[in-house]
Amino acid sequence: MLFQKVSVLSDLGLPEGRVISQHKGGRESLQEIFNRVRRYRFSGYVRLNLALTGKRSEGIVVFELGQPILSVYVFKWDEVGRAGRVYMGRKAVEFLWEDSVYPECNITLHADVSQEKVIEVFPDSEIAMTDLILPPFLPNPPPKMSEYVEDQEVTPFLKAWSVKGYDLSSLDRLLRRDREEARLALPYFETNLIRLEELNDRILLLDTMGYEREVESLRRKMVDPERIEEIEAELSRFKKRISEKDSVKNAENEIHMDRDRKLVDEKMDAVYDLILQYHKMRSAGERTISCPECGSYLSQDGSCPICFAGSQDEQGIGRRLNPRLKFESFVVGSNTRFTEAAARAVAMNPGESYNPLFIYSRSGLGKTHLLQAIGNRIMELDASLKVVYTSTEVLESELIEAIANRRLESFREEYRMVDILLLDDLQFIAGKEETQEEIFHLFNDLVERGHQIVLACDRLPKDIPSLSERLITRFESGLIADLQPPDLETRIAILERMVKEKELEVPSEVLIFIAEVCRSNVREMEGGLNRILAFSSLMNSPIGLETAREVLTYERPVPVEIERPSLTDGVSYLIEERKANASHALAASKLSEGYKAMAITRSHPRYLRERCLDGEPRILWLTDHESKQENTIPPSLERIMLLIDEFMEEDGRKIILLDDVQYLMSNTSFEGVVRFIRSVVDKVHEDVTIFIVSVDPESLDPQDRSVLEREMEVIREADVRA
Repeated sequence: MLFQKVSVLSDLGLPEGRVISQHKGGRESLQEIFNRVRRYRFSGYVRLNLALTGKRSEGIVVFELGQPILSVYVFKWDEVGRAGRVYMGRKAVEFLWEDSVYPECNITLHADVSQEKVIEVFPDSEIAMTDLILPPFLPNPPPKMSEYVEDQEVTPFLKAWSVKGYDLSSLDRLLRRDREEARLALPYFETNLIRLEELNDRILLLDTMGYEREVESLRRKMVDPERIEEIEAELSRFKKRISEKDSVKNAENEIHMDRDRKLVDEKMDAVYDLILQYHKMRSAGERTISCPECGSYLSQDGSCPICFAGSQDEQGIGRRLNPRLKFESFVVGSNTRFTEAAARAVAMNPGESYNPLFIYSRSGLGKTHLLQAIGNRIMELDASLKVVYTSTEVLESELIEAIANRRLESFREEYRMVDILLLDDLQFIAGKEETQEEIFHLFNDLVERGHQIVLACDRLPKDIPSLSERLITRFESGLIADLQPPDLETRIAILERMVKEKELEVPSEVLIFIAEVCRSNVREMEGGLNRILAFSSLMNSPIGLETAREVLTYERPVPVEIERPSLTDGVSYLIEERKANASHALAASKLSEGYKAMAITRSHPRYLRERCLDGEPRILWLTDHESKQENTIPPSLERIMLLIDEFMEEDGRKIILLDDVQYLMSNTSFEGVVRFIRSVVDKVHEDVTIFIVSVDPESLDPQDRSVLEREMEVIREADVRA
């Protein structure tokens, strides 16, 4: 079946032109056609069609007066509902070379074609003459069965390997020339074929969605055992590409999850605040409260919707500064002293002290407060300066709206006229190329004119996924200052400030309790305080320690004597726990029973030896860091699988511990880790080995968690006495 009747490129708008010649594929076919095209200064395009079992491909190289202009390649599965891929430029040419060696490939030359029309249909697909150079490594099409010279030792292997699709033409030629030499070379070919099968198994462990044609390219090359070194190098490069893409994707997903959690927290805090405002008004006997500026009724949160809307309209771009967020209301501790001082210096001398000032920390530690405190202080000192506070999400929305309304230039001009730009939540530009481009040009314009830029982010510039190098360089060109989580003393001082601002009385023991329980960030503390105040107001009960305990569901753990579950050889277990204490305890118990133990862990090996595995386990520290004292392994599923295979080949009963499987997922992919776990589970079933995987159930989506639970026996943390 040929590919002539189904043309994806024609469906995409490729002009057909006039077919002037047709050719069959072969090792030299495309090279000869390209030579003729250049010699006769041909204008038009060379088109290749190939249909193989279950898949088909089509591509073109467009020429003008013998010079290549562009190339496009489409790879498609016959399976209904399975998406195809379109490749442009140099990558398209690479795949066309591979298809051209197949005798089933149809090659046609099309003339009388408008190059402008083709460029219009397929932009961003340009190539140069150097892209048409014959690649040094072209895969051979699957060999056809042939009559082999009979040799008792070599011929049976030749026939068996040929049935599997391997290209043994070089061994066949050697056998015809020198039988003794062929017999000596047989172990070499056998070893390489085993290595090829191992490489194929490694591909199965990779998450190759979106890389189907690249995998097809690898598999075509993996029929030649004499190319093993080149194949391994190409697979290594391919794995690196997948790993980098997955790492970026996971980091971007993490950023969006953080944003969603922040929005949920803000909505909940707003609800509690409304409850407090409502009960304060009732207790004061006030039915309504008027705005002192315009006389309108205030909202339940105490703000004036009329004044707020007016201030937003007047500002035009960005967000309104919150007048409550000033330096005077920012509690300074050892964790924030340097960054707060840098922010004050910028507010006193914008454009001179530190430009840009880059503030980073985890969520809820005061970045937004300092950002707006800078803006409020500058406005107090010089109201004529144009201060704009905004977030990257708001900036992106304004950009999209400006493009839609055809006012992009006026949007850019508005931001160029800013004296001080305060840009919050910078991490949300991850993967947003157009927004990054606008920020790049805006950054250059403002800094060149001596205007101040202050940026806030939850990570360092180099850790923002998909951020261009030129933006990283510019963000790092000023001062980078971080905010650390507050200590207990600072947390109590922050809570006292909150209570004072709300004009409420809260016992000191309640504030101390909140500070001890809510340790992560300031937003968590404020949320805890608001929940306690709202509960007390609704229930009309005094604010006390018992109420605080009840609201924050704080319980001191009481040790319960529970028997450890028995573990059975040949069974794999999923331990659902917040920390890997239960899984470590189970592994330690088996070690004391005489099992050999292998621990693949994110924890430092010293911790495992001291706390849990007090025998002589084989510990592999899961890290990219190179250690002189410990055995380390990077988060590579293939390398881990090879080490597990070696360990399982040893005699005796064995237990394998894999803790912090989330780390593997973040460095590879969930699908890849599932395939890896399934492979280990299957091998454990046929061996006297126990496999333990530790996972924090809260870190996974319910659907992902259920996938893992179906593969293994589930043990929950409460069932294990550590």
